[in-house]
Amino acid sequence: MIAHEFRRPLDTISKSAELVNRSSANNMLDNEKLGEIMNGIITSCHRLGHLTTQIMNLAHIENDNVRVIAEQYDAAVFMAQMHKLVALYEAPKNVKFSFVVKLKDPEMICDFKKLEVILLNLISNAVKYSRDKNRRVVVKTYEEDEHIVFSVKDNGVGIALHEQKKIFETFYRVESFETRTTEGSGLGLAIVKSYVDILGGRLTLESEVGKGSEFIVKIPRTQKHHYTSDKLVELSPNYHLYKSTVDEAFADI
Repeated sequence: MIAHEFRRPLDTISKSAELVNRSSANNMLDNEKLGEIMNGIITSCHRLGHLTTQIMNLAHIENDNVRVIAEQYDAAVFMAQMHKLVALYEAPKNVKFSFVVKLKDPEMICDFKKLEVILLNLISNAVKYSRDKNRRVVVKTYEEDEHIVFSVKDNGVGIALHEQKKIFETFYRVESFETRTTEGSGLGLAIVKSYVDILGGRLTLESEVGKGSEFIVKIPRTQKHHYTSDKLVELSPNYHLYKSTVDEAFADI
């Protein structure tokens, strides 16, 4: 499966480069067509980057070589950054995003890069497995006891009860008539589950076939109590979400 996921974007890049090379000598490509080809190459590069990152993340997890890089940061600002960049995909992916943040105290000590991976995987999956028309993804952030909760809800195809535990297994993909044409490595949710566990959190799923799914991630407000000093690194706040990271997460939709 992984070889296949590498092969498709590599084929796109190779064939596109060959087409441009053949056509450039005869000036057969106008700027509009050339732009389409270059966008396809860029998207394929993003797919390869995302897949490579997933494989590296999974390797660190399996080798128990994951460190928690904790920063004290504002969870509301974190979600605002994510909303701003994810919203750029509303028109291209025909989806409406709704971000709802209700936090009396938004301060959180967490590995925000791992939280970023968790949420971008869940949000991109919500879009990927939604129906083509009237896609809607609701992302909520709120407090519960000493935890901050992040939920991602879609109005997509839903997940059958017998598949709901399996979807967090490495390489597992739900196969149905409506999901058969979607791309993906089967690594994303396995990484999500592992990262939630690493952050001392809890991941739950509520889903109904034909009505959609909601993934609920509950993370402790601080990571300090969960790790020995060799596993926890504390930094001054310097978190930033880069557009290229979002581009890679949405590249296989």
